[in-house]
Amino acid sequence: MADTEEFKAPSGQSSLLNSEPANWPEAVTATGDSAVDQVLGGLDELPETPIDEHPASYQRLHDELLAELESGPGNATT
Repeated sequence: MADTEEFKAPSGQSSLLNSEPANWPEAVTATGDSAVDQVLGGLDELPETPIDEHPASYQRLHDELLAELESGPGNATT
């Protein structure tokens, strides 16, 4: 598709390209697990993070949450 052509969504589907920017969600509600809450606090940094860095940020958060899950109750890694 040439750069000058306008994107047309398939029939019955709307295009996200023509929509307003998404609003960031409110702060994450506390989970009751301080180590998990600390990791989820990293989501607060995303609005200021360049979009091309989001995948790495999500990967880091995923890895930290997985490590916390694998550590089991009462074995906080942070």
